[in-house]
Amino acid sequence: MAIAAVGALAFASCTKKGDTGPTGATGPAGPSYTGAISGHVELYDQYGSKVLTGLSSAQVSLDGGSTQSANSSGYYLFGGIKTGSYTLSANNSGYGATQVTNFQFLSDTLNRDLKMSAIPNFSPATFDVYPTAAGTGDSVVMTFATDTRVRNSIVFINSTSTVNGQPANYLLSYTKTIGANVPRAVIIIPKQDLLNAGLTSGSTYYLAAYGYVISDASAYEDYATGKAVYNAISNTPLTATTVVP
Repeated sequence: MAIAAVGALAFASCTKKGDTGPTGATGPAGPSYTGAISGHVELYDQYGSKVLTGLSSAQVSLDGGSTQSANSSGYYLFGGIKTGSYTLSANNSGYGATQVTNFQFLSDTLNRDLKMSAIPNFSPATFDVYPTAAGTGDSVVMTFATDTRVRNSIVFINSTSTVNGQPANYLLSYTKTIGANVPRAVIIIPKQDLLNAGLTSGSTYYLAAYGYVISDASAYEDYATGKAVYNAISNTPLTATTVVP
């Protein structure tokens, strides 16, 4: 028995294992190239129609640093760009600022167009909130000066009095078309929407109503929250306060 045990021990001591390699080792970084990011700025009015003038007033920024004006046809170009992740921003007087956020540039010339909608020149004239039948929600009623063309309105809802089109300042948003030559728009806010947003029955919530554009070209997704940023809205909203049914 003693001899067998010694033999087993000797066999175990001669067993070999392969090399495991360094712990946590990573491969070399990928190659880095240099190229350009270019594109066109496009402008749209509050009715969603393309605007062909004022393009050279558009300012385009790369990563909040280098800034240049677009040319008369809206073209811009940033040269000497290295492989990496970038954000483009654009603004123009009278238009809602916009961004193309955290896109990857590898090499050669990458095209990224930027679109902006005009800040509407109209706002709600009146804004009222009424409970719907059977406590199923609320009815938002807005009136506007009439227009021969179709427009939009938008209402933001928040749990605090700070309520607007920025992601930190709204829980819900509702868009409603204002018909041509129609002075009134109505939005129904279901109670369940309010509850799903974290509000509770009997709690106060706040609303802000704005004039809004057709086919908002300026709206973009906020990378941190996943919510839309609305900059192409009228400068002067009407606000209201009510309670969750």
